[in-house]
Amino acid sequence: MKPLSLKASLAILYTAMLTCLLSGLAYGYHRLLVRELETETDTTLEGLSSGLHGYLKFVGGQPGLDYNTTDPLAVTFIEEATRYYQLYDVSTGALLWQSAALESLGLQYTPAEVSVFASELGLHDVETDRGRLRIHSSLVEPGSGQFYLLQVGEPLDRFERAVRGSERLLLWEIAAGVLLAGLVGYWMAGRALRPLSHLAAAAHNVGITNLSERLPLRGSDDELDELATSFNQALARVEDGVAQMRQFSAAMAHELRTPLAVLRGETELALTQSASPAEVRQRLELQLEEFDRLSSLITQLLTLARAEAGEIPLKRAPVEMAALVTEIGEQIEPVAEARAVRLVVSAGPSAIVMGDGMWLERLVLILLDNAIKFSKPGGHVSLTLSTSPDHVTLRVEDDGIGISPDALPHIFERFFQADPARSSHAEGAGLGLALAKWIVDHHGGTIQAQSTPGEGSLFTVGLPTRARAPVAA
Repeated sequence: MKPLSLKASLAILYTAMLTCLLSGLAYGYHRLLVRELETETDTTLEGLSSGLHGYLKFVGGQPGLDYNTTDPLAVTFIEEATRYYQLYDVSTGALLWQSAALESLGLQYTPAEVSVFASELGLHDVETDRGRLRIHSSLVEPGSGQFYLLQVGEPLDRFERAVRGSERLLLWEIAAGVLLAGLVGYWMAGRALRPLSHLAAAAHNVGITNLSERLPLRGSDDELDELATSFNQALARVEDGVAQMRQFSAAMAHELRTPLAVLRGETELALTQSASPAEVRQRLELQLEEFDRLSSLITQLLTLARAEAGEIPLKRAPVEMAALVTEIGEQIEPVAEARAVRLVVSAGPSAIVMGDGMWLERLVLILLDNAIKFSKPGGHVSLTLSTSPDHVTLRVEDDGIGISPDALPHIFERFFQADPARSSHAEGAGLGLALAKWIVDHHGGTIQAQSTPGEGSLFTVGLPTRARAPVAA
């Protein structure tokens, strides 16, 4: 079964809530009306019965009414009070007096029933052929020691007609209210959801070819604007991710194309030309170098991909950074000497960092390797370690060719390589600094680069001396 739309669901919910509210109000009004009508009927009966006591006289044991027949108020009262009226002798149960209206209803009690009414005075409802009759029973004691049962009645047909009329009216009002609520609710739901529909239409138009598009904001700073802002921020992240993927694809194709072209060219030469064993060996050695370059590229790429995917866990243990920096400096010094670059290492006092020693060693190696590769012969590279109560600061500085201001913000991106003049000084796939940033981020630190073209570069790494939550990859 197809689920209801949000518009229909909101309309149904609004209608259901209003139906419950109207039903509750109608029930309360109906109960109040019935109680008011009953109270009015009971008060009227009690007043008629109490007033009739003052006009009732007994002469020789026979009842009679003593009132001024010229008084219109008294005449009106007597007519109303005696319309449904009867009088019984309690001792014998004999009917002494009964109005014509009650006589026509055939309402006459046995002595036992008279005794019951005499013992249970007050209001009673009696069913007759013409509907219910409410009777007020009271005792009359004229002073002779004899008791009489006086009953004054009032038909409830008007009461019941008023109640039934009220019920019909309320039912019609509830039905009309529910219908109106459904229509208004559906209209209001559509009006409330119209901005959301506009956002959905705008989002539907955004595709892989126009990721720069953004959802419009209404400027009301409400929940819909908050939703549109959140979607735009997510869209910006997707656009950035797609741009990186495109850059990655182009860079990967470029990096693979050169060694593959070299391998193909050397193979074609080996097949088309006769060469001496020395020339064949030379070509094979060149191919091995290209194979090594491809292997290194793929290894770096897989390492970075696994690291960013969280497949390479980091160990947390105390790492003595001064000893680590000194050891790495000693290992890489022959590489610097081979390139005629002077390397100076200043480890400073003992500094403990909570982290993974293998990854921190790789971080230092990446920064030193970059500094040496892009330094000119006779150049200078310094590695300085300093400490503070909360941080360890690592500075790698060179006086090499530097980085252009346009390229500086992108050097930590995967496969990014600076201008051709810088790239021509050393081979690389542009993955080292991206991996270095990942290492620093996952140790809760910071990495910054400063550079002036033709004068050199400075990379500054700050690592906390205490364990800190890593930045999400």
